[in-house]
Amino acid sequence: MNLTMAALMAATALAGVNAAGVAMAQEGEVVPSSSTGSYRSDDAILLDTVTVNATRTGESAIKAMASESVVTGETVDLLGANSLGDVLKSVPGATVEEAADSPGVAINIRGLSGYGRVAVNVDGARQNFQASGHSLAGGAVFFEPEFLETATVTRGPVANAYGSGAIGGVVNFQTKKASTFLRDGETWAAESFTRYSTNNGWAQGATGAARIGEAFGLLGSVVYRRNHKYEDGAGDTVFNSSNEIASGMVKTEIDPGNGHSLEVGAIIYNSTYRSGDPTTTNYDNDVSDNTISATYKYRPLDNDLFDLRVGSYWTNTQLDQTYLTGTYAGGDRSFAIDTYGLDVSNTSRFATGSFDHATTVGFDGFFDLVDVSDAAGGNAAFYTPNGQRKVYGAYVQHRLSYQEVVEVIGGLRYDSYEMKGGGTKATGDHVSPKITLGFSPFASTFLTGLQLYGTYAEGYRSPAITEALISGTHPGGFPFDFLPNPNLRPETAHTKEIGVNFRRNDFFTAGDRLRLKAAYFHNEVDDFIDADLQTAGCTSMTFCYQYQNIANALIEGFELEANYDMGWMFVGLSGQHQRGEDVDTGAYLNTVPADKLLTTLGFRPLEDIKATVGFQVEAVNAQTRSDTPAKGYGLVNLFAAYSPRDDLQLGLNVDNLFDRKYEPYLETDNGPGLAVKFTLRARLGG
Repeated sequence: MNLTMAALMAATALAGVNAAGVAMAQEGEVVPSSSTGSYRSDDAILLDTVTVNATRTGESAIKAMASESVVTGETVDLLGANSLGDVLKSVPGATVEEAADSPGVAINIRGLSGYGRVAVNVDGARQNFQASGHSLAGGAVFFEPEFLETATVTRGPVANAYGSGAIGGVVNFQTKKASTFLRDGETWAAESFTRYSTNNGWAQGATGAARIGEAFGLLGSVVYRRNHKYEDGAGDTVFNSSNEIASGMVKTEIDPGNGHSLEVGAIIYNSTYRSGDPTTTNYDNDVSDNTISATYKYRPLDNDLFDLRVGSYWTNTQLDQTYLTGTYAGGDRSFAIDTYGLDVSNTSRFATGSFDHATTVGFDGFFDLVDVSDAAGGNAAFYTPNGQRKVYGAYVQHRLSYQEVVEVIGGLRYDSYEMKGGGTKATGDHVSPKITLGFSPFASTFLTGLQLYGTYAEGYRSPAITEALISGTHPGGFPFDFLPNPNLRPETAHTKEIGVNFRRNDFFTAGDRLRLKAAYFHNEVDDFIDADLQTAGCTSMTFCYQYQNIANALIEGFELEANYDMGWMFVGLSGQHQRGEDVDTGAYLNTVPADKLLTTLGFRPLEDIKATVGFQVEAVNAQTRSDTPAKGYGLVNLFAAYSPRDDLQLGLNVDNLFDRKYEPYLETDNGPGLAVKFTLRARLGG
């Protein structure tokens, strides 16, 4: 980390960040500031952000006939976000599962997480790392929030154009680039930030970008974090909650004109930390996470039959651990995965009479290679088996619109997989349909801006290597066997959803804006895979665990997201109500998060001064529908940002204002107590 830190400190000397940089998106719409409201009254609000969404056609979330949310990089600024949990907490239906002793996170959407049930992409590159254990079971994502430009979260299996396995949903992280980082008239700019938290530690970062001519852009960014052990609301220090993180990113844009463009990016992430708790084996950890991606696009202005995208990527994540306690103290083990992927799609647009059409065809696939070793003689390779997996698919989708009143989206996706390891092999395939019907029949009435839609979609997830091939005996004073199961059947999700989108300006008063999305979903998952306790067939113990198709799961619920902005004041609401059970037994699904409501109220008190102040109230209900019930809790967070001039921003955040002690459901550690965060951002450009 010394070289990275040296580069960081040198870059920081250049200064820089924009208080509320607003970048132009597709179709002339404006990228808004944050999920809590924008800094400037002339910004668009969050649900208007244009991204490439579930259908791979660029449009704003408020127009998408799907449960889709967008978070922009300015959320990092306004909320002082230090982790993906901070970034995504305002997204209904999505829960970030964090552990105090790991900087990696798992993302749960609608009660589904782990082993690829939620597909997480960074600049189009899938993040498939998984290491079995008490902190990282089921999958982990390592990502620096300061690199974020937009995060698009699509809930449910409706985004099957993004690849196989995402029966819970898809999270797409798009990182910063020169074309959106530079302001109008700038050919270069440098930004820096420094943040200190009274209950966590400090962070520094710098970003620089340059435009060379009209066809070439380059951006580089580095961030260093030194997170100390934090205290919970009772004043107790949380064990193994410190870490050190250094990250770097480079992205190049080439735009020669005539509809051609190429983006090539590389992200390097390194972290060191200690994991385990006082009663289990402890480890020193060193994580290296690397992503290289390239995306070519071709969309000529004079030919709507071509909107071509070709993406390729390589991701490599390696976790090196040293045993600190127990029989193997001083020994080493390693978990590594390489993922190679390709993604090709094209959308053709045309009209017939009063009907507009968009037809998308595509192919995608990835190859996972898992390499686990345990030089100390432990059982790491049993719990996260070595093996390889090929997953690929093709899809066709047609979107038909009639005078912006009726929209129909129909699609078919074919998936296939092949998995090998431990002398066994498994294969499978499936065809998944999707149909969405939307109505907007209320033009020129008091319901102008209202859209109703209904969807049926299927998703398909092949078993992960660990689920099919795990084998060995659990160590310690409570041993039991894990048995492999190469005959696991894939999971198939059947989702029905009805939703409402509402978009209106000048609703209560001139100049105000109201955006609202609400949806009810009903998701039936056939052949749900989970570890099952049994006593028959165990190799050496009286009982054992084996991943089996144990359940036909049902998860249903309601989600709400709304933003209202009237310039000097803004309000945001997001909430979720979910229930899940095993249809065959009536047992609860323990992966379903608790009900939650997040309320944001903010003010821009002076028209001529760029300042924003406000607060969030996060109310989480008790989770009693679980084998491990959890108490409810409420948190109050304050935020403030002030820009005395365009090249300087001061930020103040107070998290957990009343110093509440709480333990989020699906996590094993208490959350942080009171934390006051101070942020300084500065910018140079010309």
